[in-house]
Amino acid sequence: MRNSKIKRLELLKNTYSNKSDSTFIGPKNQTCRNMYLEELQDIYFNEKSLLISIPILIYKADSKEISEALATHLQFTKDHIQRLEDFFISIGEKSIILKYASLYENQNNTP
Repeated sequence: MRNSKIKRLELLKNTYSNKSDSTFIGPKNQTCRNMYLEELQDIYFNEKSLLISIPILIYKADSKEISEALATHLQFTKDHIQRLEDFFISIGEKSIILKYASLYENQNNTP
């Protein structure tokens, strides 16, 4: 995953020469906007995954201090997800939210 991001950044450095985003074509004929959205989708997916794993870590934490730190991190994660969802809606990409909603719809129903 990291290597592909580095390759994309190198490609941008080597080929981007004051062209507008709409005319720049990256790997696999992607525009900068598409590459940016792809990165945000990865971030969104990872943040949604944390909504499942952090409560488990809180439950299994050995100390109150760790539990409180994880609870704080969970709140930051929820805030970040909300900002990403607001952004996707503002640019007309609500389908990204719906795409991942089905993966996490049962999260509240699990014991």
